[in-house]
Amino acid sequence: YFLQMSEWQSNPSDKALLRDTWSDDWEDLYNLGSDIYLYIFKVMPACKSLFPWIPKYEAEGRDFAQGKEFRSQALKFVQTIAHVVNNVNHLERMEGFLYDIGQRHVQYASRGFKPQYWDIFQDAIQAALANKMKSLPKLTKEERERVILIWRDIALYIILHMKDGYNDGMKGVNRYPGGVIIDH
Repeated sequence: YFLQMSEWQSNPSDKALLRDTWSDDWEDLYNLGSDIYLYIFKVMPACKSLFPWIPKYEAEGRDFAQGKEFRSQALKFVQTIAHVVNNVNHLERMEGFLYDIGQRHVQYASRGFKPQYWDIFQDAIQAALANKMKSLPKLTKEERERVILIWRDIALYIILHMKDGYNDGMKGVNRYPGGVIIDH
């Protein structure tokens, strides 16, 4: 299944359903990103150590999720998902982009980033998007079931390429040494 997901293929109706259930609305993006990170921190509280501002907020008795740093991080993550959705007809262009994000996460190993965190991120994306799909009243039962599976596959695709970049980076390997050029 992982080999198949490295080159995700879908039909036009699946791609249309994917785009129809995505929103570029700023507040929707923030809520989705927030749901993803809150899921991660609930399932794996140790992930909080990757973000130096969280302990500061908690030490002051403040809710880190209300801080500008959290908002920025939540939006950054969903902008990556948005980039994939916007390029769903040419996902091969996204492989290097996602791989590079994985490469950049090597720097967080010193803060405690562990390879198994990728699986938690994947679960978080899937859970947040499934909840979002369940809240969309315009979908039929069949469309909702189908789009949850499509989003699951997209989450797997994203994390698979990020994980590849991270794992290669930990070995000092970079399959895209000249950088990644994305043609919008």
